Amino acid sequence: MLRICGLRGLVVVLFAAIAGPTGAMSALTAVTGQGMGLVIVSPTSEGKGDFDAQVKVNIHDAAPNTTFTVTRAIDAPDGICTSTDFVPVATLTTSAGGAGAVEFERGGRGSGPTMPFDLFLRVIGSDGTVLQSGCMTILGK
Repeated sequence: MLRICGLRGLVVVLFAAIAGPTGAMSALTAVTGQGMGLVIVSPTSEGKGDFDAQVKVNIHDAAPNTTFTVTRAIDAPDGICTSTDFVPVATLTTSAGGAGAVEFERGGRGSGPTMPFDLFLRVIGSDGTVLQSGCMTILGK
């Protein structure tokens, strides 16, 4: 269950609006370890025909001062993520309070996958924590 309250709830709602109809958003939940978060994928028109997106990943309630590697796997757009071919795409380090965030751009100039596609993220901590997203179907712009 997702509770929306206060400033954090407002931020979630604003991020959802930014993701738009072609983007995707998913909660990050702990498979092992501690923490939770959110991933937002917002396709842009920057790729001029090729896939391009702004990706935002944030986590909280994780162990302090932990380095996390953001990895992704993509596969056919059927709403069921089955790929286990995870590729590192970014890193972040949590604060003393156990929160961290990273924003990055993916794609452009022929480097992106064919549209549409399913996307699955795993965020792996140096302490063994694994957070994962739900399966997101990315439509592109």
